[in-house]
Amino acid sequence: MRFLSKYFSKLPDIRDLPLKVYSFDFSLDKLTPGVDNIRYDVHLSPGFIKSVGDTIFSMVVSQAKVGRLLGMGKKQTWQSEKDEFKKLCGDIMLAGINRAKSDREIQIDFLAQAAIVKFITEEIGCRFTHLVEKLAHITRKNELSQHQNLDFTIRAKDEYARIQRERRSIILNVAREIFKWFMDVQNNQAKQMREANFGPAAILPKEFFENPILHAEHPLDDFFMLEEYVLMGHRLDDPNRYEEILTLIGKLLKTVMKLEQIPGRQSKDAARKTDQKSGFSEQNPTDTQIDRRIKHLGNIDILFNFFESGEKLKSLKKKDASKEKIKKITGRYHQQRALLTYVYNNFTKTGLIKRIAAAYEILPIYLEYCPPLAPQQVLQFLTIRRTRKTIIRQLRRLEGFYNKTFSIIPLRNKTKILRAMKDDKKKEYLIRFLKDFARYHRDLYNFKLIRRAMDQINLTREEKIINLSRANHTLHEFLLPHEYVLEEKPIIGHVILKADVRGSTDITYQMRKRGLNPASYFSLNLFDPINFILSEYGAGKVFIEGDAIILSIFEHQDTPGGWYSVGQACGLAIKMLLIVKRYNVLNIKHHLPALELGLGISYQNHPPTFLFDNEKRIMISPAINLADRLAGCSKQMRNMAALNKRPFNLYVFQTAREETMSATRDDLFLRYNVNGIELSTQAFEKLSKEIDLEARTVLIPGLQDAKIKVHTGKFPTITGKYHTLIIREARIPEIAADTLKAIRLTDRKYYEVCTNPKLYEYLKKNA
Repeated sequence: MRFLSKYFSKLPDIRDLPLKVYSFDFSLDKLTPGVDNIRYDVHLSPGFIKSVGDTIFSMVVSQAKVGRLLGMGKKQTWQSEKDEFKKLCGDIMLAGINRAKSDREIQIDFLAQAAIVKFITEEIGCRFTHLVEKLAHITRKNELSQHQNLDFTIRAKDEYARIQRERRSIILNVAREIFKWFMDVQNNQAKQMREANFGPAAILPKEFFENPILHAEHPLDDFFMLEEYVLMGHRLDDPNRYEEILTLIGKLLKTVMKLEQIPGRQSKDAARKTDQKSGFSEQNPTDTQIDRRIKHLGNIDILFNFFESGEKLKSLKKKDASKEKIKKITGRYHQQRALLTYVYNNFTKTGLIKRIAAAYEILPIYLEYCPPLAPQQVLQFLTIRRTRKTIIRQLRRLEGFYNKTFSIIPLRNKTKILRAMKDDKKKEYLIRFLKDFARYHRDLYNFKLIRRAMDQINLTREEKIINLSRANHTLHEFLLPHEYVLEEKPIIGHVILKADVRGSTDITYQMRKRGLNPASYFSLNLFDPINFILSEYGAGKVFIEGDAIILSIFEHQDTPGGWYSVGQACGLAIKMLLIVKRYNVLNIKHHLPALELGLGISYQNHPPTFLFDNEKRIMISPAINLADRLAGCSKQMRNMAALNKRPFNLYVFQTAREETMSATRDDLFLRYNVNGIELSTQAFEKLSKEIDLEARTVLIPGLQDAKIKVHTGKFPTITGKYHTLIIREARIPEIAADTLKAIRLTDRKYYEVCTNPKLYEYLKKNA
C-alpha cells in the first residue's frame, strides 16, 4: 500500500467534479414463488414461442450459411420476420405492464422482461443444437441411401465441422440481431407505456439488455473479450486479472476521492448485499459508493481525460471564449493530468501499463496467429521476453498442419513499438482501458442481475404445472390478446364526459331566419366528427341533443389494459375542442355562427345503473349530474370581462359560507367555463392512479404573472398512441355573492385539463 499513498499529498481537490453514481432497482423478491416454492412460474404465449422459435432457427441457418444444403433456400430480407417479432414481443410486454398495473407491482413487469430474455437466449442455443442434429441426420440418411451422393456427403460433413467450430460467432451474431429487435420494442412502445404508468424510474437502462455478455455463450472467451472489451488475464499470478484490477482501481479511486467512510442511507445488511455482488469488501459501505462510480462510464473522462480537456481548451482559445470559461477548463485540465499521472504511476509499478498497451496493440494482428495460438500467447509474446522462443517454435511446428506460414515480423514490430512508446501514448491507452474495464464491470454486474432473475424463472409449458400453478394463483401468464378467453367482464367503474353546447337555440333561430339548415350545421360541425373519434378513446354515447353531448367510458374487471378511462376522457375532451375550433374558423369565414363548449368529466368507482325502454338501454348515474355541473358556466361569471382576458378557460368560485358548504354534498360553486374542461376531484384521483403524473410548480413568461401548479403525464388511446396531458390544480377562492369580490382562498381545489399551447410548449422545452 506504500505506493498507493506516495502521491496522495499532491492530489488535487475533486469536490467540484460532477461525478455520478450508477444505480437502479431490479428485483423479483416481492413476487410469490410457483409450485416448486423456489422459482416463479411463467407461461409465455404459445403463439409467441412458436413464431419466435421459427424465426430464430431461420436466423441460425442463415448465419451458418447452410440454407441451400438443408433445402431451405436463401433469405433475401428479414423485414417481415422483424415486424412480426416486434408486434408479438410488444404485445407480450404490454401484457406484463398491464398485469403490473393491475396488481400495482412493477416487479411483474420486470418478470415479463426477464422471461422473454430467458426464452430468447435459451432458444438460440437450442435451435443451434437442432441445426447440428438436422445436418448430422441428413448426412447419415444420405450415407445409408442406395443412391448415395458422395459429393453431398463430403460437403455436409465439412459444413458440420465448420459450424461446430464457428458455434460461438453464429450464436453471438444471432443474439445480437434479435436483441436489436427486442430493444426496438423496449425503446419505443414499451417505454412509452411504462413511463405513462410508472414514470421514468421504471425504465431499466438500455445497456441492461444490450449487454454483450448476455448475448455470448462463453463470456470469458478471449476472442469475445478482445472484440467487445479488452483482453484480461485468467491465471492467479496474472496482474491483469479482473479481480486484481478491480481491487486496485477501487483503492486508487478511494485515495483520489480522499474517502475513508461515506455515510449512506442504506442499512449495513443492504451494503453487504451490494458489496457481495460487486466484488468489493462487504464490510465498508465506502466501497459500494466507489463501485457505483466505476460503473458510471462518464466518470472516467471527468476524472482523467486531460487530452479531451486540452483539445477543448485549444478550441475555446481559438474562439476567443470568456476568461472564466478558459480558467475553468484550464483548472479541469490540470486536475485531470495530476489524477491520471497518479493512477498511471501506480499501474506502472504493478506492471499493468505494459500489458494494457500490448492488449490494444495486438488488435490489428492477433487473428493472423489465432489459431493456432491463443490470444493470451500473443499478448505474452509482446510482454514476457522469455516466452517468445517457445511461441515461435510452436508456430513453426504447426505450419504444416495449418498449411500456411506464420511470419514473426508483425510481432517483432509490435515489440519495438511498445519499447519506443511515449508516456502520453501509454496514458491514452490507460484512459481507454479504464473505460473498457468500467464498461465490462458494469455489464458483468448487470449480467449477474439478469442471470439470477432468469435462474429464478420456470418457463413452464406442461399443462399439468400450468393448471396447478394457476389454481394456486402463482402463475404469471403473458399471452397475446387473442389467446385470452373472451368473455364479458363486469363493469367496475365509469367516466362521464358532458359537453355543454352554448347558444344552440340562438344559433338555430339565426340560421332558420337566414334560410339555412341548423340540423346539417350541427351534424357537420359537431356530431359527425365527434362520432368518428369515439372508438379511438373507447367512448360510447349516452345522450345527444342539440345543446348537450353525454359520453361514457367503462372499465371492466380483470382488463387492466383498459383502465385509462379518465385519461382517455381527457384526451377525447381536448380533441372535441380542437374539432370545434377548426370548424369555427370556417364558420366565421362564411359568416356562420361559432360554437362554444364547456366540458366536464366525472368518475364513479362503481358501475352505473341501467334500465330499458324496450330495447333501448338508459343509464342512471350520479356522475351524469356532476359532469353536467362541471360543464356549466354561470351567466355572472360569463359576463366578467376580466375573466375573458385570463390565460385559462376554467375558473371556479365559492359564494356560500363554509357552514353551508359543509352541510351539503351539492355543488354550489359558480363557474367560468368557456371552452374549458373541468375534472372532478374523484376523476383527478383516478387519473393519478392510471398514469404517472409529475407535479410541477411553474411560472411561464407571457402566460401568467403568478406561479401555477400543474400535473403532467401521458396516456394511451385504444389504438396505442400516446398523448400528453397537463392538469392545472388551483385553489377555489371565496367571493362575495353580491359584489363578486375576492374574500379569501379556500382549501378546496379544482382541476382544469389544459389546452393552452404555450403551456405545452413551455413544459416540453423545460422537461
